[in-house]
Amino acid sequence: MCCKIVQESGPGDYLAALSADLGRLFQDPAGPPGRAAPQRGPWAIHRLSQAPAVDRISWGCTPNRRQHQPVSDAHLGMLLRGHAFWWPLLSQRVLVPVDGWYEPAAGGRRLPRYFHRRDGEPIYIAGIAAWRPEGARAPPRGLAIITDRPVQARQNAPAQPVVLPAEAALAWIDPATPIIDALQLACVPWRGDGRP
Repeated sequence: MCCKIVQESGPGDYLAALSADLGRLFQDPAGPPGRAAPQRGPWAIHRLSQAPAVDRISWGCTPNRRQHQPVSDAHLGMLLRGHAFWWPLLSQRVLVPVDGWYEPAAGGRRLPRYFHRRDGEPIYIAGIAAWRPEGARAPPRGLAIITDRPVQARQNAPAQPVVLPAEAALAWIDPATPIIDALQLACVPWRGDGRP
């Protein structure tokens, strides 16, 4: 999985790129953008309290009390198999908007590889969260992004984040989207132009 994501834009910018209507509704919360490492909570777009919102959610998900070590990514294959660890969280879907991400150096490379869109637009990574808005009874327990290994990738190639175009991203966070339909969106290999 990527070791570092880059969030240089403000939360309102990410929402406006996703949907002009959402961008007009949103007021930027306090807090500087920047690079998000696993110990720092990235911005996440969600509708966990029905209304669209952007919050910093801690990186690393602990969906149940028996899980002590936070997990930073959920593999798509495990979600599709209905793994008991992740399945309850599929109704708590979030987007992690990024300007790009760094893949760790591997296979003899000295430097990490940086992935981003050529047009400079944000990238929306699918995620799930064991999290509740402020004031809710359950304590916040973080998010995990969804990853998958490309079909033609080598055996030891790192898993890549599941990226969704704007229309699919809006459906991903919509509480009315059934879990099975959301998983179908995550299974489509989207091209850079937003088409399957």
